[in-house]
Amino acid sequence: MSSQSNLRSRARGGLSTIFDYVWTRLQRSPATLPTSHPVPVLSQTPRITVSSPGGSLTPQKSLPLSRIPSAGTTSVATASGACAALGSNINPSSSGISVPLSTVSPSIPSIRKAKPIPASEVNRYKRKRPIPQTKDRVFIKPGEKVFKDRWKPLAHPEGALYYYDSTRRIYTDADLSRPSTLSAIEAFIDKLYNDAQANSSVDITKDAQCIFWLESFDAESLFENIRRVRNMGHIKHAIEAQYWTHCELFPYENRVTPVVLEELKQMIMHAAAVTLTSATSVSPFDKDELEKMLDLVMNIEGTLEGEFTHTRCVVARFMSEFTKARFFNFCGQPGARLDSDQTIYFKDHDHQSLLFIITSFLLFGAPRAHQEDLNTIWVDRIINRVLWNQFMGKLNDEWTGLALSATVILNANMAFLAISSVQDVAKLLSYLSTACSIAVVLLVLLLVRQNQQKDCERASFFTTGTEALAITYSLPYGLLMWALLCFAAGLGNLIFGTENQWTRGAVGFVASLVVCFVALVVRIGRYKDNPKDEESTV
Repeated sequence: MSSQSNLRSRARGGLSTIFDYVWTRLQRSPATLPTSHPVPVLSQTPRITVSSPGGSLTPQKSLPLSRIPSAGTTSVATASGACAALGSNINPSSSGISVPLSTVSPSIPSIRKAKPIPASEVNRYKRKRPIPQTKDRVFIKPGEKVFKDRWKPLAHPEGALYYYDSTRRIYTDADLSRPSTLSAIEAFIDKLYNDAQANSSVDITKDAQCIFWLESFDAESLFENIRRVRNMGHIKHAIEAQYWTHCELFPYENRVTPVVLEELKQMIMHAAAVTLTSATSVSPFDKDELEKMLDLVMNIEGTLEGEFTHTRCVVARFMSEFTKARFFNFCGQPGARLDSDQTIYFKDHDHQSLLFIITSFLLFGAPRAHQEDLNTIWVDRIINRVLWNQFMGKLNDEWTGLALSATVILNANMAFLAISSVQDVAKLLSYLSTACSIAVVLLVLLLVRQNQQKDCERASFFTTGTEALAITYSLPYGLLMWALLCFAAGLGNLIFGTENQWTRGAVGFVASLVVCFVALVVRIGRYKDNPKDEESTV
């Protein structure tokens, strides 16, 4: 018994020693790292945003640092993994901003290299941050009313959390509740200001909306698959779109002036007028959406000032969408796109595969018609959202009618098979018609459900071309035509195989008239689809 008690006492002592060691290590974990310790490497590059209210900027290597403006201009600077706006003087010695001493050693070999990003790559909506479980109770000290910190936590109107340092005018999307993240953010900020002081000067022109970077930045990520972008007058639209995205993500400071609001109202009114008078408008919104947007903007006047940021987000989002549309359509360039179906590149010859040609013939030309519609939606590898929604609405209406017709043919086949005098050939044709009718109903159900869950932003199938999509959307129509033809052939086999001569003659005459009418309708359709035969209308 004594040996067992000794063993137990030693085990308790060992566990107590381990617990004391772990507790001591946890208590010693600092909020900021000392200068002798390397900054921990983050799993993701933190997002830092330095902000300022008003202007434009042009990096100039030869200008002295004193040319950097004070807090009276608007700009957004992005550097060292940050989307930033420099509205205060970057120079630490200037009175415009107080920059704290670095909390890390001058050489930071262990820090992960920061990557310059545009504002659109702040993946706020794709980030997953689970709320940790805790059983600890929260106690508030008596009389404590104000909770202040150097970093002010702010809530976006949509609910996202971001932080703002009013002393240095810096925003960040990083989770600063973690000491390691806070230390790394401080290190990146110090590096950002040191690089700005040592390597570059920035000249910012007032009232120009744009962002800039303090190091070389690959602008291809701003172009969103738009080809042949080289003119800086064209690129400025992409830069301005990033600026408004930044303003939407961090709306704490009011950058929406009365001039911007008036510009937005006039853009909406012009887009609404063009949409009403043209079927190929390049507006990013349809008529109903523009009317609702105009009502919102009219009610925004007089609500931009103050602590509420909701209307600033609304204006910034609308401005970002219209600015992107100007960039996509090469606004202000010699080859600007003026119609939604106009290509701004050399038009390539349509090379249709053998499979598409055969399938189009078997499906009565429906794939070719759908491919023409898709080519007007997917111009220069850009999906027109308005035309896409109109096309989907038209397809859903078409498929609903086809499914109803398929059920009618299905009932007719059931009644036809109930006739005792039906021959084997007629039965076989009726069976084929029944199978095609069931396939039509099944395909319509699947396609309608898929299109309800898919929008133009997730239409990844466009990367493989439009042939496969055109064939898929044509299957209900083509199979319904085959179901109708098989039923008609089975019925004809029954009539011409069992009925008398007069009946066969009458049915043959009516069938000949039907064939002539169908041929006439097909001919008229081909005539109208041929652009060479179209006449101008007044």
